[in-house]
Amino acid sequence: MSDPGASDDPVVLSVAAYSDQAEQYEVTHAPKMAETAARFAASLPVPSSILDAGCGPGRDLARFIAHGHAAHGVDLNPRFVAMARRHGPTTLGDLRRVGELFPPASFDGVWAASSLVHLSESEAAAVLAQLAGLLRPGGRLYACVKSAGDTGWLDEPDGRRWYTVWEPDRFADAVAAAGLTVERVDAGVFVEVWASRPPGP
Repeated sequence: MSDPGASDDPVVLSVAAYSDQAEQYEVTHAPKMAETAARFAASLPVPSSILDAGCGPGRDLARFIAHGHAAHGVDLNPRFVAMARRHGPTTLGDLRRVGELFPPASFDGVWAASSLVHLSESEAAAVLAQLAGLLRPGGRLYACVKSAGDTGWLDEPDGRRWYTVWEPDRFADAVAAAGLTVERVDAGVFVEVWASRPPGP
């Protein structure tokens, strides 16, 4: 995990910015992505093991569990981890080292909804490779990142955060380079990529 005192780390600074208004963030974002999460849950046999990578306060963790799956969250923000643990098991950890937190091929699905947005392109590519390694053969991944605006620091009502903005094709290529088969790309303000780990040993 990164040193929480590493004040020059844009990822640590960005994630820490959620702490001051964590409860309001939970309320604001509670209704979002319900259909997408349900679609991902339905794409896996019940019960499947799902890693909610960058789970925040646990919104989608709760959704996956409600669909009958065994979901596990991981997040770098301690406030969010405490909130997410109300819904299901959650690990405090840095996604940049997520491959060290779980054994290889531990999950049938990996859900990375807006959780790579504060990483540089090279960091995100490395995390995607680790997430691919955590998937069992035939396992599925969903990931989305910002594809509108400018890369850099953004002052938002609830804090200042770094965002990396991706071209849709470039993000899809990064997912493919991680060793996954890209099945669908939905472009918009956020580019959404649906992918799977090829079956086999």
